[in-house]
Amino acid sequence: MSALSTLFERFLRERRYLKNVTPKTVVWYETAFQAFMRSVTVAAPDDLSKSVLQDFVVGLRERGLSPVSCNTYLKALNAFLTWLHGEGHLRERFPVPLQRTEKRIIQTLSEDHLRRLLAFKPRTTAQWRAYALACTLTDTGIRIEEALGLHRLDLDFDNLLLKVKGKGRKERLVPFSFELRRILFRWEQRTQRERWQSDWLFGTRDGTRLGQRNALRAHYGLLKRLEIPKSGFHRLRHTFATSYLQNGGDVVRLSRVLGHSQITTTMRYLHLLTTDLQKPHQQLSILNRLR
Repeated sequence: MSALSTLFERFLRERRYLKNVTPKTVVWYETAFQAFMRSVTVAAPDDLSKSVLQDFVVGLRERGLSPVSCNTYLKALNAFLTWLHGEGHLRERFPVPLQRTEKRIIQTLSEDHLRRLLAFKPRTTAQWRAYALACTLTDTGIRIEEALGLHRLDLDFDNLLLKVKGKGRKERLVPFSFELRRILFRWEQRTQRERWQSDWLFGTRDGTRLGQRNALRAHYGLLKRLEIPKSGFHRLRHTFATSYLQNGGDVVRLSRVLGHSQITTTMRYLHLLTTDLQKPHQQLSILNRLR
């Protein structure tokens, strides 16, 4: 094992036990480091240089990776480089600039789509679970992994709060509406009536945690039944955040609800839809005023 690989293993141990990162984050670091070591010839921190790191980025792009995919590797690699510099193993820190990506308008569900979702009358237990899960994501903006990780005891019906375990195992309280309370209460009644053994809020009949792949398959089925264009769970989170701001919510509170560690991440939801741009423009237009 090279000196750099040995230091990387130490970096991982510290992240795991001192920073309390999740196993998923550890895999992210490992994947990025392995890709780096396969692409360049380095054995020790002294072998690292700006040109070596640039060669790595060029190699990723030549393999056809998109800027977004490249940035996934670079963010993990930058964390390791920062650690090397902080521990004194790297004289000069070489932060790898992230690739420029296109800024796209975040897609959300339309008002009509949301009305179709709320008007749905589930019949089977599988439909009820998919419906309750979609409503929870739409009403609270939590991530799908956070929702699938909810236990029944995390649900506070009296105070309208969910205890959510987010990224980095950080817990936060997320409010929910009276309407979602009604939906979740009926979902709980359904599982109790059918004697489900699961302690998970959206678990399986035999007591195991529902996997994201199976949850997504059921979600696609729900959207198809409602004649809503196919999209993933994150669109519900985008819908919540955009609606929250459009209806008078502030970015600081939204950032706390979404579980963002930096408010700059939340700021991207300040994008305006076409209709939001049109209304003030009609009032402020020079031509309209002088006509």
